[in-house]
Order: sequence, then structure tokens, then C-alpha cells
Amino acid sequence: MLPPRHFPSRRALAFWFVWFSLLALAACARLADMRNVFAGEHVELVATDSHYYVRYAHLQQAAFPRFAPFDPYINAPTGAAIIWPPLHTWLVALFLWLGPEAPERAAAWVDPVVSLCGLALLSLLVRRWRGEAVALGVLALLALVPAAVEAGALGNADHHVHEPFLAALCALLLGQALKTRGVVLGGLTGAVLGLAPLLTTSGFVLLPGLAASLPVAAWLQRERTGAGVGRVGLALGLGTAGVLALGVVLFGEPRSLAYHGLTAFSPLLALGLLCGASGLALLLERRRGGWLALGLAVPCAVPLLPELSRAWHHLRLGDPLLAVVMESTPLWKDPEFAGQLLGPVLVLLPVGLVAASARAWKERDASAAPLVFGALSLGAAALLQARFTQPLMGCAALCIAVGWEGLLRGAAPRARSVSAAALGLAGLPLLAGALPHPRQPDASPVVRVRSTMVWMREHTPEPSPPWDASVRPAWSVIAPYDMGHLLVLWAERPAVATPFSQVPVHQEANARASAVLGATSEEEAYALARASSARYLLLTPMDGVLGRPEVKLSETLAFWLREHAGLATGTWAASTRFRLVHDSAASRRQHPDLPHARVFEVVPGAVLRGRCAPGASVTASLELETGRGGTLRYEPRAIASAEGGFSLRVAYPTDRDTRESDVLARDAYRVQCEGGGGTARVSERAVREGQVVEVGA
Repeated sequence: MLPPRHFPSRRALAFWFVWFSLLALAACARLADMRNVFAGEHVELVATDSHYYVRYAHLQQAAFPRFAPFDPYINAPTGAAIIWPPLHTWLVALFLWLGPEAPERAAAWVDPVVSLCGLALLSLLVRRWRGEAVALGVLALLALVPAAVEAGALGNADHHVHEPFLAALCALLLGQALKTRGVVLGGLTGAVLGLAPLLTTSGFVLLPGLAASLPVAAWLQRERTGAGVGRVGLALGLGTAGVLALGVVLFGEPRSLAYHGLTAFSPLLALGLLCGASGLALLLERRRGGWLALGLAVPCAVPLLPELSRAWHHLRLGDPLLAVVMESTPLWKDPEFAGQLLGPVLVLLPVGLVAASARAWKERDASAAPLVFGALSLGAAALLQARFTQPLMGCAALCIAVGWEGLLRGAAPRARSVSAAALGLAGLPLLAGALPHPRQPDASPVVRVRSTMVWMREHTPEPSPPWDASVRPAWSVIAPYDMGHLLVLWAERPAVATPFSQVPVHQEANARASAVLGATSEEEAYALARASSARYLLLTPMDGVLGRPEVKLSETLAFWLREHAGLATGTWAASTRFRLVHDSAASRRQHPDLPHARVFEVVPGAVLRGRCAPGASVTASLELETGRGGTLRYEPRAIASAEGGFSLRVAYPTDRDTRESDVLARDAYRVQCEGGGGTARVSERAVREGQVVEVGA
């Protein structure tokens, strides 16, 4: 006789239907921009960290199984060790290995795949420990709220995709460990927390909220017998510090205490915070070992005070680059931007926090403490910088779901129905994010510069093998900082300024580039460019000079070169040190007759020498034709000496047989002056080596 068959209940079937529907909506929201990401023959990644991840992952493929963070093409000529997380970099490298013929297309799928896998795993774990209603609430919020969607959108290969998942997972695991007083689960939570900095640079921001929850949980359950919260906290601290220490030894700099990157700062901070919090918990529980744990925390924390001060300075936008990028916008200053990122979470979270806190107090539920304090600490960080909305979404989703589920469960049936309907209506606008976005030709802010980058790769000499990190490049390119990641990937040329910040080597390199771009004299800019081994300048649209808000852009070298091609104006004489070699094929939006980008070569310039009447004005005229078919008239000037001799520096050769420039002279120089003058032909070598050329009659 066959055993009876067991069919899923209607409740279970309803759960799985809603679960799959929400996961499908999450996929639609993350793939909504497919028409703009996969646009024609190119893939438009989310600018520009995702572009650098393609290069960085390639370098790690070559170095595997070692992890080699140094890249000589970043902050040239010194190069820099990149502080991006190793495990995520290897993940990107895996996607590139699966699609080697189209690396950018492969990288475009990294964050959507990771995000959807994380959502599925997290929601099932929440269902196991918190119930079906909370699991579906968490899934709905993380599926559709813009901050969570952007973290996992198609075209994004950045490490921030892990932050909502890690924040929610750590809060959930620690809550369950506190509820069950599971020391082993506390250690497992620590291992997950220790992995966070290996997956994202913001992993350490999860520590304060989780640490703060330990003494509160101990106070809530101070009368309970058995293993205490303090022991769970110590297991959490040792697990976190152990995994972090291993990561620092394998991938980082154990002798450094810098707060950025994988250094000894991370395990010491974990020990200091979590041991201190566990010590307080033990004292509140009236258990032995509290003072010992506090004593261990002090020597771990004291050496970190200078770095903590520097981290606080950067959190308050003390870094020049952090002060201008959108992701560092303080949300308390821009409520509209906060609404765009968080949507209904701005309304639901305060209610969820109050409800979850009240439930924890009433039921002495220690498992809610990590959710509440995680959301509070990350919410405070997001008020200071918008980048922290992504980890905030993880704790916020849990806190909202737990708090509102408790409210609805305790409400009268009619109030429960009305509240559920109101919540559904509040979430309806989020469904629009799951609809396919229309095709926008200029959707990417960097699409217009791609052709210029390709031209540089094909027409400028290689400064070194671009994918060999062991060879230092012979020269570099100075450009606005937001072009740095594109230069090293698309042009395969070393960049001085990049979107990297906070680390001293990045700050110093960005300052060097700003000094050139913001210079108010050509000779000053030339000397500074040579000091950075710069051979080329790439000029693209700029809103200002990074780190120099007092400088008026219209008075700078960068503005003059891009707007006037280095020709003579009322303020500037014709350039003798910066030679225009390329006008981009892409035009400006408002001025289609002008190029979007321009490339200049930094040259000593040839010196035309001849004789005229003493004190006469000397003009050398040269007609240039650009690759766009335009004509430029180049006219440097000088004054003859009292003896009648003159020396006039020029930046352009008259040779036409070159592939390193598409701005070419139509004929020889015509030198005009009283009592002399003539013509001169100037070679490429003369311009690049500063040779003297005699003016013929």
C-alpha cells in the first residue's frame, strides 16, 4: 500500500507564490535599464567604479592565486595599492573568466546576480527565524526600494551590492544568537561580520550598531539564567577579529593602522568595540569577566584614536573628492535626494523602530536589539553621507518588517486590513521602477568620451605594457579625476587623478592634477605636468577644480585649452607647451560644432631663431586642420632683442607623416617681422626635444 501523499498547505502555496512574484519584481527592477546598458556595440557600465573593476579583476587574474593590489597606472608616476576588497574582486574576475571575449558585458551581470542570490537566501533565512510575513516584508522592501535596486542594478560591478545583504544577515544572526544564547552562533555571526570588509570597503560600519546592541540585550534579559549575552558577545568579537586578522595577513598590510583598506585597524577595532560591549554586558548580567573584557578593549582601542579622528574628518567630508561626489551628499541637507533613494522607508522606518523597540521592551526580546541599533547607527551615517543608505537598507528592511508585523498582529481585524491596504498603496509607486526604462542615447555620462579614449589607445605610444603591473609606465596622462578609471581601461594609459580618495597617495595625486588643470600660467602648468611625468592632457567638461573651490574655472589653463584650443586670447598668449593632437569625434550637447573632449601633448616646443629689426614684434603663423575638418590659426608672438635677434617657441611641427596627431599643419611657418622674417619647417623631433630651428629667408 502506498504511503499517503502530503501536499503543501494553502498558506505555504500562497507564500511561495508571493515569494517568487517578489523575486521576479526584484529581477525586473534590476534589469530595467537593459536598453541603455546594452546599447549597440558597446556596454555602458555604471560610471565609473565598475569600469575600474574590469581592469582590477584582469590584473588579479594574472596574479592569481596571489592577490596583487598594486596598480602602476593609478596615480602615476608613483602608482598606488588599491584598497578595494579582494573577495569581491575575485568574484568579478570569475565573471570575466566566464565571458573573456566581452569583459564589460560579463561585468555588467555581477551585481544583479549577486543581489538576487542574496535576496533569495536572506528571505528564506528570515522566514525560518522570523516567520513568513516578516520574510515577505523584507523581500518586498529590498526588491523595490531605489537604494537597494541601485546597489544591484544591471551594469554595476561595484562592491556596495553586498552591503544590504551583509547588514541584514549580521543583524539577523546576532539577534538569533542573543535569543538562543548560542555561543557557537555568536562565533558564526562574527565570522560573517569578519568577511564583510573582504567583500566591501564599508564593512566596518556594521560594527558600532551590533556592538551597541549587546549591553542593551544583556539589560533586557539580565534575570535569565544560562549562558549570558556577554559570552555571546565575546564569541562574536573573537570570531570577527579572527577572520579579519586572517584576511589582513593574506590580503592586506598587517603593519599599518590606516582605517581604510585591510590593515591591523580592522581586527583591533572589532576587538575594542565588541570586547568593550561584551564587558558591559557581563557587568549588567552580574557575571565574572566583565572588567577583564573591558581591560582588553582599552589597549585595542587607544592606538586607533588618531585614525578614528581621521575617519570622522572624512565622514564629515574633509576629503576634497568626498566633498563633491553625489554619493557623499549629507541626506539631512537634501531631503529630496533622501526621498529618491529611500522612498516609503522614510515614513515606515521611524514607525518600525518604535514598534520594534516597544516589542523588545515589553517582551524582553533581545533579538530585536541588533535590528534597532543597526538601523539607528547606519541611519546616522546615512544622514552624513548618502553612500551609507545601502547598508542601512538591510537593517531598515528587517526593522520595518519586524516592527510592522508586530503592530498588525496585535491590531483589531479591521485596523489590520486598513493598515495592510495602506501599506500596499504606499508601495505601489515602487512598481514603476520594475518597468523597462526607455532608450536614452546619452543616458551614460561617459559615453561621449569613449571615442577619444579609443583614439588615445590606438594613436599614442605605450608607456609600458598596460596589463603588466610589474612595469612602471614611462609617462602619464592628466585629466579631470572622473576620467581616471576610464583612462586606465579604455585608453590603457596611466592616470594621475582618479575617483579614488581618502588614502594619502590618492589625495596627493589628485592635488597634483588639480594644480596643473587649475594653473593660471602656462609655464607653471608645464613645470607641474613634467613633475608628474605627464605627456598628455585630456580635457573634458569640468564644474570646477577639485580641491580648489576658490579658483575661478574660466581663468584656468584647463578652461583655456578646452575652450580655445590653446590659441591666443585676450588673456592668454598662444600655447608653446601644450600641443593639440586630437579633437573628439563626439560633439558638445549645446554646441555641436565644438568637440566634447580635447587631447594635448605636453612638449618642450621647438625654438624658431632668426633676425629682425631691433625691438620688432615677431609673429609666426601656422594654419592647422583638425580631424573634425576644422581650421585653427596658430600665431605665437615674441619681441626681437636690442641686437635684432629673436627666439620664438612653437608647439606644433609642420610634419604631416605622423599617426600620433590628427591636428596637422597645412604648410610651413610664416615668420613676419620688420626687417626680417621668412619660413621655417619644424620636425616632430624638434618639438619634442626643444631643438632650435633657424628661420630661412
